[in-house]
Amino acid sequence: MFLKSSVLLFLIFLFSSKIYSQSDELIYSGLDKIYELKFDEAKSYFTQAKQQYPNDIKGFFYESLIPFYSALSTKDERYYDEFINVSADVIKKCDELLRNKKNDPELLFYKGQSHSYRSLLMLSLNRSLLRAASNGNDGYRLLANVVKNNPDYYDAYMGLGLYKIAIGFVPGKFQWLLSIIGFNGNIKEGINDLKTAMNKGKFSRTDAKIFLAFFSIREPELKDDGTVRMLKTLVDEKPDSPVFLTLYAGALQLIGRFAESVPYIERALNNNRFSLQDEVKKGAYVLLGNAYYRANDFQDAINSFEEHLKYVNDEDRYNISLFTIGLCYELLGNRQRALSYYSRVRDDFVDERDGEFDKLFYRYAKQKIKDPVNSLDSILIVGMNMRENSKLEAAIIHFEKLLASEMIMKFNSDDERARIYTEVAATYNFAGNESMAIDYYTRVSHLNPKQETWLVPYAYFELGKIYDRRGEFQRSREMFDRTKSFKDFDLSQGLEMRILNYRENR
Repeated sequence: MFLKSSVLLFLIFLFSSKIYSQSDELIYSGLDKIYELKFDEAKSYFTQAKQQYPNDIKGFFYESLIPFYSALSTKDERYYDEFINVSADVIKKCDELLRNKKNDPELLFYKGQSHSYRSLLMLSLNRSLLRAASNGNDGYRLLANVVKNNPDYYDAYMGLGLYKIAIGFVPGKFQWLLSIIGFNGNIKEGINDLKTAMNKGKFSRTDAKIFLAFFSIREPELKDDGTVRMLKTLVDEKPDSPVFLTLYAGALQLIGRFAESVPYIERALNNNRFSLQDEVKKGAYVLLGNAYYRANDFQDAINSFEEHLKYVNDEDRYNISLFTIGLCYELLGNRQRALSYYSRVRDDFVDERDGEFDKLFYRYAKQKIKDPVNSLDSILIVGMNMRENSKLEAAIIHFEKLLASEMIMKFNSDDERARIYTEVAATYNFAGNESMAIDYYTRVSHLNPKQETWLVPYAYFELGKIYDRRGEFQRSREMFDRTKSFKDFDLSQGLEMRILNYRENR
């Protein structure tokens, strides 16, 4: 599940917004090529737009996004520098044209979008937070004014909505940025803005649908298929797009439809013949490895994750893949091969860039170097994979057999109990047996693990969701509030964001 979310998030950022212009045919054609990852053909259309409409900002703006996409996905310094330079030229040209077309909403919009993409790229590539915040401030204010003065400029709602959502999710440790940015987020308003763009925008409907699908992801036990349904319409429209196919496959995995995702991943790889081929392979193979791992097909999982690792770079988060390959080798009885992968996990973390999952799996890998996979690990992995594959009845039988066996007496440390009870509780929760889920999550909350301390606040979070669904709102608030009493635990920022998302979208 950790892999899927991070891959899905990476692929979504390969898109831009479509905006109406006088050179609409050329811009449309170029954007269609972007969806197909045919960047050379896209650039030719945008270049034609620049030449035929030299006072129309669209061709200049969209051509600037070619190095943006390349830098964002490859993290290549050359593309980064190119985009920073050409986006500065776009902003300069907007200012020049605004001298004769003061308050022109289209020019203001593209100026705002240019600042927005500069901010996004700086944040994604771990450049100056202050410069990123400054560009974000400029971008937001320009987009907000466009909407305020031209409320029927519906395409602008998408960028504005993304800002509101992104700022709404700023973790507590980065709240100081808000004083620099100068505005607060609002997740609900942001989602409504995306819906406006999707339903009323002229050229931003597809893009708004992509982002709305991403922000429509719900807690896994709900098995909500809203994201899947939205992305399936894009696959139906462009069945050969490697990006749409991979996004859709990732969404299927989020709701436990792993086997169903495999043909779409394979189609994405087969159609991967144009731009960003290595990046598509990187994302597709990690999804393929995840599908095989969840099917307990550990050798094919190894093969796929090893393919994934061929395309990672130093800025990528790949500890999860290294750990999972090591785990698979151990489960297949090859401890020495496993150790070679555990020992490769990276530890040069940068807080503003690196994900909490990468840090967690660094710790797990180091633990496994000391302590080999044991019988408890194997039992939990098999049961968890059954649950994640929606084989809930089999998973319940599997865990109940463990709980009823004499073996359970050997696992008596709080860390072992926390792991067992968490998996049992999650399985009952997925199966809709909330009473049993409450029982086992409550057991976790009473434990004092030394290593897996994060499982306790997460247990309170799960209890809060269950009580909320049962209409016990006071009890739910108490559980959510209990999570705040824990500090410095694994995935703490992730928990903060999940609580925000759940409360805003329930």
